[in-house]
Amino acid sequence: MALINCAECGREVSDKAMACPHCGNPINQQSRQSEEYLCCPKCNSRELHAEHNGFSGGKALTGALLVGGIGLLAGTIGSKDVQITCLKCGNQFKAGEAKVVKNISVISDDEAEIVEVIKSQGLIGATKWYKDKKNCGLAEAKKVVDEIRDKYEISPSAKEVNSSGKGCSVILLIGLVITIGMITLF
Repeated sequence: MALINCAECGREVSDKAMACPHCGNPINQQSRQSEEYLCCPKCNSRELHAEHNGFSGGKALTGALLVGGIGLLAGTIGSKDVQITCLKCGNQFKAGEAKVVKNISVISDDEAEIVEVIKSQGLIGATKWYKDKKNCGLAEAKKVVDEIRDKYEISPSAKEVNSSGKGCSVILLIGLVITIGMITLF
């Protein structure tokens, strides 16, 4: 892997990257990205932790009590099993139960442009932009923008995160004012 400069923003980027992570500019449009990865069967997260179960003292003790010294070998039953824990939802499952996702994708100019708009204008701005550009409905535009956001794992901007709770606090404040007003009337 070598680092190259992005033609759009000039920052260093891996030559194997499909698009610049800073500005979304396509780096190598002809290359195909072939991925196969495990994800949680419950929430489809790729954030997983795996560990071996190891020796079980309880199984060894039970085996020794039931059949004698040879029963100590019962503690090794299942010691090679791999237990996987999803870091997002906490779901625990065996390695064979993990969901295998195969993804072969080619980044197009449209996708790169959408990535850039999501990063500069946020999800709502990108949805409006896509709706106007493609002359499609709002639901279709939102679906496309959300798919691109998920595909390239674009996190929401700080502006979107900070503004997400303002509506609830206004409603709580109105409810508090009404409650105080009702109490003073009686």
